[in-house]
Amino acid sequence: MNKFLVSIICTLLLFSCTDEKGKSTFSLNEELKNTVNIKGQKDNGNYLYVTAGNMLYSIGDHYGGFPEIGFHVPGEMGGVWQHPIKLLDGFKLSVNNSDLGECTQFIAYPFANQFEYLQNQEISVIRTDFVPDSLPVLVVEYLIQNNTSDVKKIDLSLRVDSDLSPVWLGERSGMIDSRDTLLGIKENNAIIVKDSLNEWYAGISSETDSLIIASSEDSRLKGKGISIRLNIPAQDLKAKEKKIVRFYMSGSMKNTTEIDQNLKIAKENIKNLFADKKQRYADIDRRAEITIPDTLLMQAYRWGKYNTDWLVRDVPGMGQGLNAGLPDYPWFFSNDQSSAFSALVGTVEPCLFYNSWDMLLRISNEYNNNSGRIVHEVSTNGQVYDKGRMEESQEFINTAWTVFKWTGNKDFLKTYYDHGKKVWQFLQEHDTDNNLYVEGYGGVEIEGLNDEMLDVAYHTQTFLQTMAEMALVFGESDLSKEYSEKAEILKKKINEDWWNESENRYFDFISNKSKALQLIDMALEKRVSDNRNKWAKEKLTDLKIKIKNGEYNEKGYSVYYNPSTGVLTSDVADKEKAVKYLESVPFFTNKYGLYISGIARPDDITLEEGSVAHRLTGEFNYHEAIMGGATSGLAIAECKYRGADYAMPYIEKILNNFSFATPGTTYEVSPDYGMFVQAWNVSGINIPLIQYIFGVNPMAYKKEITIKPDMPSKWDYAKLERLLVGNNELSIDFKKSENKRIYVIENSQKDWVVNFKLAENVNSAMVNGKEVKADNGTISLTRAKNTIEF
Repeated sequence: MNKFLVSIICTLLLFSCTDEKGKSTFSLNEELKNTVNIKGQKDNGNYLYVTAGNMLYSIGDHYGGFPEIGFHVPGEMGGVWQHPIKLLDGFKLSVNNSDLGECTQFIAYPFANQFEYLQNQEISVIRTDFVPDSLPVLVVEYLIQNNTSDVKKIDLSLRVDSDLSPVWLGERSGMIDSRDTLLGIKENNAIIVKDSLNEWYAGISSETDSLIIASSEDSRLKGKGISIRLNIPAQDLKAKEKKIVRFYMSGSMKNTTEIDQNLKIAKENIKNLFADKKQRYADIDRRAEITIPDTLLMQAYRWGKYNTDWLVRDVPGMGQGLNAGLPDYPWFFSNDQSSAFSALVGTVEPCLFYNSWDMLLRISNEYNNNSGRIVHEVSTNGQVYDKGRMEESQEFINTAWTVFKWTGNKDFLKTYYDHGKKVWQFLQEHDTDNNLYVEGYGGVEIEGLNDEMLDVAYHTQTFLQTMAEMALVFGESDLSKEYSEKAEILKKKINEDWWNESENRYFDFISNKSKALQLIDMALEKRVSDNRNKWAKEKLTDLKIKIKNGEYNEKGYSVYYNPSTGVLTSDVADKEKAVKYLESVPFFTNKYGLYISGIARPDDITLEEGSVAHRLTGEFNYHEAIMGGATSGLAIAECKYRGADYAMPYIEKILNNFSFATPGTTYEVSPDYGMFVQAWNVSGINIPLIQYIFGVNPMAYKKEITIKPDMPSKWDYAKLERLLVGNNELSIDFKKSENKRIYVIENSQKDWVVNFKLAENVNSAMVNGKEVKADNGTISLTRAKNTIEF
């Protein structure tokens, strides 16, 4: 270690909670009072949180520390990131030569996080972290309080651990990490650290008074950073007095001037920056606001909006998109965003959809030579890890159609309709036997499953139907008919070729017997054991014997028992088959949801109804995973085929995960493994609530909305307010009174038509006080505000 002392004194913020006249000044802690929050649980200190902005975020644990976490860049996915570089491993305050240690209470706010230290001690500390919108600055405020009746001298120091280093795949773009160096005091009294061989900088500053850089040494943490000790001259705290120490941290891939400008903006405008973000989150609350009897579901829906905002990332030189999850997927996936966007329509401003799809299309065309193929995963330095699986290009186009239905943006649709034609050419090149079953790896990331996969088949079917709809919008009726005919053929084939009658599910894949035997052996070796899932061993052994004896005559095979829900949610499944599957699938669920590979289901289904993080050790994997994404599919499928009352038990399983570990989130793997915030998890709440329970199905470019509500039988009221549909905001207010159902439906724009679908066996309704007969179960509402009773 190269340890040295320097005695540089700079004018930085220290104590600024009260001025000389005793007038109170701005405090993050004070401003957060009366803001909705969720407190961390007592024994959950090792779980993670994020303090997020669209240009910078910080990840640590509930104890207030910064553990070395993550597997993409091993041990480096926490700390402070300003993509595509990491700035800091973390920081820690010491009071009177003693580290604060673990906080006694963690509190998650929608747009900030708070840590309480040394409660009930003579000197207590409250730390509040905040990141403004569109400004890459982390604001860290320490409120120091003297709880005694005596004057107390306090001596503070802050240790900052730099780690200027590149994002995952950085080496592919020439981003090679080197040792950090301390440059000292630069503009705006900021302490600057630089990567010695790259133009990567990190800056730490504050507001007034003096701060001494006491020492610097090579960091003992992973990477090539340095640890800097910043000493604060001793101060007296009067009896019961509170004072504030506030720091600002930022970075740059250009120069120190950029850091200086950003820190200056933050320091001079912290009050307004906080107020602006607080107001924006109030707007998030009001947009597509839901009021229902199930308060836990209502809370999870609300925090799902916040989770989504935490994952919106603006990266210089790339653009804007939605990260898949944190801490290990802070970049862009096409399939994750497809799933999330299909659930977010109506609840977020559509520019997020437009910007993300524009970025993915541009990068895909570059890496895939304009072939139509859409990339799977791209890091924030623009490097593509996976050029695209065989279902993702279809998903990309299908999601563009969903976005169009909700926004009415024909220019947007035209871009992706034209690209859809390229996708179809690409898919045909990978259908070597011309049977409409595209070959290759789908979304089931299991070794060897690269023949004809179920998810590729149903996404292709939906894609063809989507292209038929798009073609009609642009007046290409002959081409629409061609796509539609192929879609119908493929739908029929899937229900004939892929249905496993003996198991009441759809097969995982279609292949030859030799390949099937190979996959069965692999599953028996790697996924089955007598002391865990003996049922699976018996099933696969029996299947293997039948194949070898020539007794098995089906085209497809159920080996991993992957979910069949996608066939249902995509409208491909016959209703009879869908109901049979839904009746059988509870075998593969526990209190937290659905196993993504049913083969992992233990003989005792209650065996794993607890923490996964505490149970699993070693390399990260999904082998025994229950995932919110899979459980979401079941909730949506039940809404579609049997109704909301059947869906509610699966929604309740999702809710069993909510705040289990990190307040306000559901994990990627239920209940507490993998990403602590995951983009697509909103689908299990948003889609059932908005698109089935409230029953909203728009066609915005026609200024038409179909509403087919399906309220859970236990609900006597429900309200959805200010749902975004095109240039319109839709509100629905439901009340049940004795045997009557009353809906008040309001559009903010006068020129929209609502086609209201009545319940089965209801032929008429009172509309605005007058009886109106339904036309094939539908009543058209043309006023801006309508009341309908039946």
